[in-house]
Amino acid sequence: MDNKQAVFEKTFLTPVGKTGKWTVLAAVFCLFIPGAYLHFWHDLFPPLAILAKAMIAIWSFSAIIMIIEPIVYYPILGFGGTYMGFLVGNILNLRVPVSATAQQVVGTKEGSPEAEIVSTLAIAGSIIANEAVLIIGILAFLPTIGQIQQTGGAMSVALAQVLPALFGALGGVFLFKVPKLAATPLAIGFILAIISDSLPLAAVIPPMVIISILAARFLYKKGWVSGNSMM
Repeated sequence: MDNKQAVFEKTFLTPVGKTGKWTVLAAVFCLFIPGAYLHFWHDLFPPLAILAKAMIAIWSFSAIIMIIEPIVYYPILGFGGTYMGFLVGNILNLRVPVSATAQQVVGTKEGSPEAEIVSTLAIAGSIIANEAVLIIGILAFLPTIGQIQQTGGAMSVALAQVLPALFGALGGVFLFKVPKLAATPLAIGFILAIISDSLPLAAVIPPMVIISILAARFLYKKGWVSGNSMM
């Protein structure tokens, strides 16, 4: 192990891992506080049959997602970014674009110590900015946002297209970077969209991830893409 990697692991990865574990565990503990408060102070508790049905419905959807999402997003978010992203949420529509854009602008190589640091700083900045914008937005626009969306005017249409525009811009970066690697996931996405436009993420993400990885490996083995072009 070279000195640079050793310093990076000691001064960055180790403290980030310790902090990340404790903050995530603290967040999990806090999730139970509202329910405990309602139960112990107000003697409120849902019937066990209804609670079981709700838990089964949620776990049937999220069990696959909680395994697939860290694997899918880790190469972009990095070590610290993964902890922060899964702690605060908005991973796909905010943290991934922020991390990918920051690394693209700075010119770091995915998976390198520099990329890890850039991603962590970018996501931390996005969280601070996100909270500030949310507070201002809630205070300023909450009384009128419902009316804006109900009018069906230009503002309503624009708000509905924010997420597709964000995904399109982010996808375009990777599409033009290595078109050969993008062809397979695009084809799978189109096929799944033709089959049904209401498939849950748990049924869409796993096959796209697995087939895309296998396709990338096949292209690499054939020599049609190089290792440098993937980074």
